[in-house]
Amino acid sequence: MSTVEDLVKRIRIEGWCVVDGVIPPDEVVKVRDSLIATADGRPEDLANGRHCVRGIIAYDQAIAPYLSDDRIMGITEAFFGKHVRISMTTGVILHPGYPRTDDPGGGLHSDWPFGQGYDYRIPAPYPDAPLLLTSLWMLTPFTRENGGTVLVPGSHKAGNNPTGDSSLVPGTTHPSEIQAVGEPGSVLLFDSRTWHINGHNNSEETRMAVIARYAAWWFNLNPLIPGLSDFERDAADRGFRPDDVVPLTPEQYEALPERTKPLFHHIVLGQRVLPS
Repeated sequence: MSTVEDLVKRIRIEGWCVVDGVIPPDEVVKVRDSLIATADGRPEDLANGRHCVRGIIAYDQAIAPYLSDDRIMGITEAFFGKHVRISMTTGVILHPGYPRTDDPGGGLHSDWPFGQGYDYRIPAPYPDAPLLLTSLWMLTPFTRENGGTVLVPGSHKAGNNPTGDSSLVPGTTHPSEIQAVGEPGSVLLFDSRTWHINGHNNSEETRMAVIARYAAWWFNLNPLIPGLSDFERDAADRGFRPDDVVPLTPEQYEALPERTKPLFHHIVLGQRVLPS
């Protein structure tokens, strides 16, 4: 089993790694079944073979005990120091036949805030510094046949990505791309600048994962959080309210494991300034 130091080094050099066996085999089935039940209760989140439950931690906390796993926190704190936060969580179910992308302008990309199509973004060329880490928690096997995530090793150093001014035409493949594979319970973890996209699910299997993005404590997440002025101003300008983040009620927050609570304290409803 790779050490935390080995995994950090791999992310720094290649932009990604797979952390094996974070969720025990007998527990990953419970997390998967919980995601299925949550998704079944939200049919409005199913479109074109992709069931995407945004802000899933507000509806389903089965994954919560593992988000603060020692190895995962060791890696994230090596990049960001103490007081790491999770910016957003998403449950994803990709059904058989789901294509590499169903977005006409899509393809290989970097996650927010590096994607150049976002209203709030870091303009390219962006700095050569890790600001967020994206994690995909494998609840079923990730294989080449069922569309395991496609990545371009080293692309986190590019300073741009195909959503901006890069040499790669959006929607095309990259000669150096690979697919991440792993067993249920493993975690794909990558620098959010790394170019990636879901692979085509050519199998008869449904591929499932929970996505969680880790951020440094000082990184501004206000544009993602409903109720805060940055979010509300942008939502008013665009005419719709993004639902990537669903704030937690105090009751939902208190139900989280103690070690996991600090990752979400910034999105609890009703916070206020206390007298000194």
